[in-house]
Amino acid sequence: MPIELSRHVNGLVADLAAEHGEIDLVGRRVECSTDAYDAVCEAFDAFGVVGGAGIEVTEGGESLFVRYEKADGWVDPGTGRRPGESYRECAKRGLREATGIEANIDGLAQLHVLYMDDPTGRDPAPNPYLSFLGTRESGTVSPGPGVETARWVDETPAGLDLVYEELAERPLDG
Repeated sequence: MPIELSRHVNGLVADLAAEHGEIDLVGRRVECSTDAYDAVCEAFDAFGVVGGAGIEVTEGGESLFVRYEKADGWVDPGTGRRPGESYRECAKRGLREATGIEANIDGLAQLHVLYMDDPTGRDPAPNPYLSFLGTRESGTVSPGPGVETARWVDETPAGLDLVYEELAERPLDG
């Protein structure tokens, strides 16, 4: 399965590069459970769907970050894709469900590809996550189900230090 999945993700990267020009591609390998690895492969096999998307929302010199329950650190609001859903639709739904706001998508910030390694030694399974740039269209921030808290953070280094320090203190374990 990872061969077909890898071809799919490589095609996604090529399509995004054609649409957006130069893209910021971030790849990293993460250890995961056998169940998590199988879930990614099974979703792709059954529905042709993999990955997720979110929106890096900015407004008035601030960025919106959320902290999900049972997750480490602060991140841009987003979620996993559903069958028949585009990455843009996924990002907008993830933002709405996590924060209660709607946003315009202004461009692509980054493409993250997590290469999932399970303990069985199988080839890594790529799991893409698109991070879009956006601006608030409507709504008031209100943490949704599964979100511990959501807040606007000053984009200056002093404001972002608070978020980055918390992220640095928590290990990334996939």
